[in-house]
Amino acid sequence: MFEITHAMVAAIARAIPSSSIMNMMKKKPAVLYHYPCPDGAFAALAAHLYFSSSSVPALFFPNTVYNPISPNNLPLHEIDDLYLLDYVGPSGFVQQVSSKVSKVVILDHHKTALEAPIEGENVSKTIDMERSGATIAYDYFKNKFLDNGLQLHREFERLSLLFDYIEDGDLWRWRLENSKAFSSGLKDLNIEFSFQLNPCLFEQLLSLDLESVISQGIVSLSHKQRLIEETLAHSYEIVLGGEAFGHCLAVDADAVAELRSELGHQLATKSHDLNLRGIGAVVYRVPELQNDQLVKISLRSVDSEDTTAIAQEFGGGGHRNASSFMLSSAEFERWKVI
Repeated sequence: MFEITHAMVAAIARAIPSSSIMNMMKKKPAVLYHYPCPDGAFAALAAHLYFSSSSVPALFFPNTVYNPISPNNLPLHEIDDLYLLDYVGPSGFVQQVSSKVSKVVILDHHKTALEAPIEGENVSKTIDMERSGATIAYDYFKNKFLDNGLQLHREFERLSLLFDYIEDGDLWRWRLENSKAFSSGLKDLNIEFSFQLNPCLFEQLLSLDLESVISQGIVSLSHKQRLIEETLAHSYEIVLGGEAFGHCLAVDADAVAELRSELGHQLATKSHDLNLRGIGAVVYRVPELQNDQLVKISLRSVDSEDTTAIAQEFGGGGHRNASSFMLSSAEFERWKVI
């Protein structure tokens, strides 16, 4: 049987540079980012550009609202600074992890993050509801380059407009030329936004060509609109929260869940036009949960209708005009107006 001797171990240790050993032992920054969401993925890309240019190995963890990472699932003993991008985690998460890492940096724009009691001497936060998570992270890490006297990564300036398009769609402004086509084209690429499932994620995002994405989106927009119209035709009335939050329209969207944002906004408009609340509830199951007894309800609203109070009541969160939460299918059935 082959036996490893002390002499062999010593020889291996001598062959490995001490700097390499120190790098292996050194704690790393970790990035938790909102998943599956282009805004969260691009926020993570900004962090990747900074850490890769600084030759600092970083850990990346996609974090879902419907099944968030718990502190027990993180290698906290390996983590130095922890970055929470576009999602702060569930109630109490920041307090739990802040005592186990050197620093927690929060970059977010959701109303639920603004209202959450997040304090701590080693916790810093930038929460700006007028920007998206991606552009907040872009500015933050760009400034870190400059503050640390590093040469700005050449990709930062090249990607600036892509980040603007991500924000324009995430905040539902649609002010940029062909913004909806860009959003549609990006969906068509079907990029897996989990770095753990797709280690090539950042290379794929860096390779995006704005004009090509828009061209693809222009082609697919009309097809998606037909699917939305077919789904809207089967909308029905519900009592939000079992009467607590008024009435609005809902649709079952298992087959078109990837269109939930545009579908939800058009549904909210239809609901408003029928003198119900200007809110649309897009209802679908999340295959990753492998639980048919749970549905995800994505709320979209028009004008000043605020969806966050509804989402928070059921353990979710989001923006004024876009939020979501999980609910048992049995309870949701009781919301339906017969």
